Amino acid sequence: MSDRRSGPTLQVGLGGDDRGVSEVIAFILTFAIILGSVGLLYTTAFGAMMDYQEAEQDTNAVRAMDSLTDNFNEVLRNNGVNQRYGELSLRDGRVATGDGGTKLNITIHRNGSNETLGISDDRFVGYGDGVTAELGEFAYESDAGSIAYEGGSLVRGDETGSVVLREPQIRCNPGRNTAIISLVAVSAEDRSIQTSSGLGIAMTVENRSSKVYTGVNNVTIETEGDAAYEDAWTDILAGWNGDDGRCGDFGGDGRVVVTLVEADIEY
Repeated sequence: MSDRRSGPTLQVGLGGDDRGVSEVIAFILTFAIILGSVGLLYTTAFGAMMDYQEAEQDTNAVRAMDSLTDNFNEVLRNNGVNQRYGELSLRDGRVATGDGGTKLNITIHRNGSNETLGISDDRFVGYGDGVTAELGEFAYESDAGSIAYEGGSLVRGDETGSVVLREPQIRCNPGRNTAIISLVAVSAEDRSIQTSSGLGIAMTVENRSSKVYTGVNNVTIETEGDAAYEDAWTDILAGWNGDDGRCGDFGGDGRVVVTLVEADIEY
């Protein structure tokens, strides 16, 4: 009697323990799967969200700088415009200005002689060292790279190189024996600012020089030294004057209009 009662009681006790252990293991596995799924989702989704946010920030920065470029170039299109104002949402990016930037040599070839702007005309001696037009610097910088307003153009650069977003106002028309060169040279103190909010930016014209050259054989524009956006300017000047670095073969009957606007940028 005693043995028959103890047998079933022992089996029931063992069955209860096995089931409890199984439920604990199942709970641990389920909880681990949930935590792993949440961690994986957080990692992938957070990375994708950050990538999307950076892409949107970059796209918005390009649009904002393109709008500023169009606004600032009014000083080239209209002699009566001496100041322009715009706003830029930095979103933890940085705006930087300076009087360095890309340097351009503009040379007029006529009557068997070469005239490099700044040497032959007193109205251009204020640019650079008297030989080059220093375009200055106005750039929006972020982790994705920089977007810069140079000479009236808009260029974008990072560690892999640079590209043109908006062409400067230089036109070569060999069919009509004409060329037009209009550039903005930023003459601003070296400074920068970083903020997450919007920033008001004002451009003020300090000097405007313009001259018409006649009897021109051809005109060349070349970068001097190492340009920060060399790839972009290579493309710009290739579209301007071809592989030989020259606009036109005017045969001494060419007409070239050069306008240089020196402007300060404050924010």
